[in-house]
Amino acid sequence: MSMASSTGVRAFERLPQDVQAILATRICDLGLAIPGSPMERYIARLYRELARKGLRKFRPQIYLSDEWGCPSGEPVIGVPLYLADSRLARLEREVNDLEDPRETMMYLRHEAGHAYNYAYELYRTPEWQQLFGSWRRAYRDDYRPVPFAPQFVTYLPGWYAQKHPDEDFAETFAVWLTPRSGWRRKYKGTEAMAKLEYMERVARKLRNREPVRREGTPDITADEMDTTVAEFYERSLQEQPAPVDLPLEADLREIFRTRMKGRQKLRPAAELVRFHRKALADSIARWTGVQRPIVKRLLESVEARAAELEINADKRTEAAHLIDVVAYTSVLALRNLRLRTTSYRPRTEKPRARGEALPPAETSPDGAQSTGVETKQ
Repeated sequence: MSMASSTGVRAFERLPQDVQAILATRICDLGLAIPGSPMERYIARLYRELARKGLRKFRPQIYLSDEWGCPSGEPVIGVPLYLADSRLARLEREVNDLEDPRETMMYLRHEAGHAYNYAYELYRTPEWQQLFGSWRRAYRDDYRPVPFAPQFVTYLPGWYAQKHPDEDFAETFAVWLTPRSGWRRKYKGTEAMAKLEYMERVARKLRNREPVRREGTPDITADEMDTTVAEFYERSLQEQPAPVDLPLEADLREIFRTRMKGRQKLRPAAELVRFHRKALADSIARWTGVQRPIVKRLLESVEARAAELEINADKRTEAAHLIDVVAYTSVLALRNLRLRTTSYRPRTEKPRARGEALPPAETSPDGAQSTGVETKQ
């Protein structure tokens, strides 16, 4: 049995009866909708934030989909279907870790950045390309970021702005949009400030203008998904990137080595890792730049291997155990990143919706030829 399938089985077994009852139900038959769901208040908050920033004409369409995303070139936002149903949210928490309210808003602002870029077709302009780079640049899932690079903002985990110029803009937009982010103070004197000032200037220029593209086409909606809930999660686990390098028995025994006497003070090491898994995965992914699914799978492998070997952790030194787990998994994650990036051939360009070709750089959204970066007014 693969790690993905075994993880899914264990997660399904831990579910309450009301959640297990929908595993065989097709997603399109669940009647999922944003109105009346927990997601509705997050979207309302996003629209309020856009209004406070003066973006009066920009209200992107938001729909339930299989994951977070903004179809390439389309000014619409897909949000994960599990955020609209408490039973699916419970399943997501068991299988993949569920976003908390803060993370939900962060992802929503980031995707709104993509939608804004596409709605006003900013990526076509010479000014945008001068600041962020070519939209045609190779797009790859595994990338090697440079920690603390001053020309990029930091928002989503993993130095995500460095992944692609399109992501760089979306991250810049999200930082600019976030209330009380303090971006003027935080990025003062850095190269990233020019991008944030560009965002401020463009928003002021376009605040009363209708988007060039007012509507977009979603990729896949929840109403179109005819797979069952169980099939959906089994497939998502199988499609997650698998670690190239896994923990060794000797390393795990050293990490959880008991240095004090008293068996009554022991607990299964797997239980300790499982309890802190989300926090550990979030922190490691944020600071290493390794894809979170890889980090999560590595932590799951630590958990599974520790359970198989019946390794115990000392309750009196749990903090020390967790520090070792973070350091060890971070090294493993970075080694996996190096192995994956040296053997992986990237796509030649960022994927686009419906196979459309990207036109060459044109005029700016207001019809005037852009001549580059302007000074802040």
